[in-house]
Amino acid sequence: MSSSLRVVSIFGVVAALAAGSGYYYFKVFRPNQVKKAVQAEVTAWEGRFGAARDCLLGKKPGSSKTSEALAIREMAPDPWDRGRCTPLISKLTRGDAPDTGVAEIEAEWLEIDKAASKAALAFATHVGSSTTLKQDPLPAALDNLDATRAKLRELAGLPAAEQLGKPLVVATLVPLSDNGEAIREITVDSVPSAHGMVLFGQAKRPVQIVLTTGGKPQVGSAAGIVRGVPDATWGAGATDTDVQIGAFDANGMITTPSLQKIKNGVVAAVIGTLANGEVVYGDQTSLVVARTKAGAVAVDPPIAIANGDATTDVDGRAALVWHDAKNKLFGRLLVPGADEPVVELGEVSGGRTCLTKDRVWIDTGTAMIGFGGGRPMVSRPVEFKVMLGCTPDAVLLRELDQRKPLMICTDDCRSVAMPTGAPEFATTTTVGGKLVAVASHGGVLGVWREGIEPAFFSLPEVADPVMAHEWRAMALTDGRVIDILARGATSFVVIRIPASAAVN
Repeated sequence: MSSSLRVVSIFGVVAALAAGSGYYYFKVFRPNQVKKAVQAEVTAWEGRFGAARDCLLGKKPGSSKTSEALAIREMAPDPWDRGRCTPLISKLTRGDAPDTGVAEIEAEWLEIDKAASKAALAFATHVGSSTTLKQDPLPAALDNLDATRAKLRELAGLPAAEQLGKPLVVATLVPLSDNGEAIREITVDSVPSAHGMVLFGQAKRPVQIVLTTGGKPQVGSAAGIVRGVPDATWGAGATDTDVQIGAFDANGMITTPSLQKIKNGVVAAVIGTLANGEVVYGDQTSLVVARTKAGAVAVDPPIAIANGDATTDVDGRAALVWHDAKNKLFGRLLVPGADEPVVELGEVSGGRTCLTKDRVWIDTGTAMIGFGGGRPMVSRPVEFKVMLGCTPDAVLLRELDQRKPLMICTDDCRSVAMPTGAPEFATTTTVGGKLVAVASHGGVLGVWREGIEPAFFSLPEVADPVMAHEWRAMALTDGRVIDILARGATSFVVIRIPASAAVN
């Protein structure tokens, strides 16, 4: 090989080495250095993020979703220290840092700054106002910061972060509507019985709402009428001169009514079917039971009363309670085709009434009296208690003072404190003879159980259990599910969860 060719070859090798070195530096070494620097910065920022998260959610978050974990933490009896969390939340922007030279990374850091600033502002609003804000911006802001952080890790080549906590089971929301029209108002004047409850409300028209525990709600027109349970295709309505009984047409009108003469009467209960049912109605001095057989109506002799009332269970039973002129209290359990005898209850006051699966319970103000079901009458002293309602097996009462224990009565009564950690104003019920308390906050439903740890469910939308006068309306249960009447985002709903959440 000539010397000139040898020189050319040497320069060729040198050029190749230089080109290879340049490629390695600019395509391998430098990108790796940038990547390591980016990852180091992300990791350092996540140290601050983790400290703020731990302060908000605790070391063991109750859910893998940040907003839900926050709601669970705030429902705990000893929530996080807001003052200690404030400076940590305020330090979640990127801060001063050199430009990485990677456009995607720089753009995502800008998104981190936006998300962190929104979270800090939302936290200030959250703390400064209340943890029960109707439109609390903090949960969504924290979830958005989580999503932005996940994108930053992905762009930095870091594996997805392990999210502490487990996903919550989603509660079922059963909407209440009148042929697609939202129900705007519900009046909770009645209390639950063993199988559900009957309520009245307002959509575009007055409606009757039948809540059967675990079943599909029935909503129908109630303009001057009372629909039957469990068969809502018939019922009764009162006019100034009579009570009309019969089947309804599509518009809620009784087309061929049976007319029962009574001035200024009121319909109190409709049970069974038009083929085999009963209608309870009356005025200020009389109580009447009308019986339907194959569409024909027969009327019992009126009962003279000083006052009276009727309570309905959605399985087609009704309890009558009335005082006579001598102030004696009487009661009767009506079951179409199998009415029980009249029971004299003594010279006591009448009050709220509900039905368990085989008995009638009445709160007289000084005692709980149970009768019917072929069992002996029982009377238990429960002074200064208010009846919340019945489950299939028990009746639940509470003090006017929300801080005092509640009472569960079967044949015997026992006092029971609100489960540890449950809010004083929680919705309550009994499952398996044990007290259960339910409350919602921040898109999470908490279930506190007598003697065991609480359980939590995710709500598909914000839904708050309704009030019944001074306290939350009692939840319905059949031992398989728990149904809670609640106000949802656009209408009323039933929150349905498995009853096993209250006993396992």
